[in-house]
Amino acid sequence: MKVSSTSKTNKNTSFFEAMVILSVWLGLWTIVSGQISIFYLPSPYETGLVLLDLLLTPTTYLIVATSLLRVLVGLFFAFVLGLLTGLLSGRFSLFNKFMQPMVVSIKSTPVVSFIMLALLYLDGPVVPSFCGMLLCYPIIYSNVLEGYSNVDKELINMSKVYRVSFKDQLSSLYLPSMAPYIISGTLTSIGIAWKGTIAAEVLSVLRNSIGLQIYNSKIYIEIPSVFAWTIIIIVCSLFIERTTRKLIAKNKYYEQFKVI
Repeated sequence: MKVSSTSKTNKNTSFFEAMVILSVWLGLWTIVSGQISIFYLPSPYETGLVLLDLLLTPTTYLIVATSLLRVLVGLFFAFVLGLLTGLLSGRFSLFNKFMQPMVVSIKSTPVVSFIMLALLYLDGPVVPSFCGMLLCYPIIYSNVLEGYSNVDKELINMSKVYRVSFKDQLSSLYLPSMAPYIISGTLTSIGIAWKGTIAAEVLSVLRNSIGLQIYNSKIYIEIPSVFAWTIIIIVCSLFIERTTRKLIAKNKYYEQFKVI
C-alpha cells in the first residue's frame, strides 16, 4: 500500500515538473515570437490554432498514419539487417572487414545524397522507408557489434570447453549480454528514422505524407503550419519511443540488464 502511494506521489511530482518545464519553454517561445515577425516565428497561440484545426481534420490522421507506417517499415528492416550483419561481423572478422567500407560510407554520406540517388532508382513511395532504413542501419549495426565484442571472454571460453553449441551460446550468452546495446541503438534510431523519412517525403513530394504538408506550407509561406506539423512529428516520435520502452520493459533480458 505504501509502495503504491509512493509511486503515485512520484508520478504526480514528475507530471508537475514536466508541466513547469513545458510552461517555461512556452513562455520563452511567446516572448521571443513577440519580438519577431510571424513570417519568421509564429507564437504558440497561432501555432496551437493551426494544430487544433489539423487535429479536427480527418485527413490529418490518414497522413500521419501513412508517414508513421513508412517510419516503422524503415526501422524494422534496419533492425533486422543491423542485427544479422552485426552478429556476423562479431562472429567472423573477415565479414567485419568486408562490411566496414559500406558502413563507414553510409555514415559519412549526406542524407540528401541518399534521397536523390534513391529517387533515381526506386519508386517514390519506397524512398522514405529506404532512406530511414539507411540512416538507422549503421547505428544498430555498430551497437550490435559493440555488444558482441563486450561479451565476457571467460564465459565464452567456458562455453567452448563444455562444447556448447553456438545456437545455445547465442540465446543464453550473447543476446542477453548484447541486449543493452541493442536497446540503446534501437531507441536512438527512432528519432533518426523520423528525420530521414520526413526529409525523403519532402523531396519525393508524396501524396498523403507529412513531408508533402511541410513542403506545401513552405511554398505558401504558412509558417505556423510548418510548426504544427513539426509538433505532430515530435509527438509521434515520443509515442513510438515510449511504446518501445514499455515493450522492452516486458522482455526477460531487460530484467537482467536494466540500462534505460
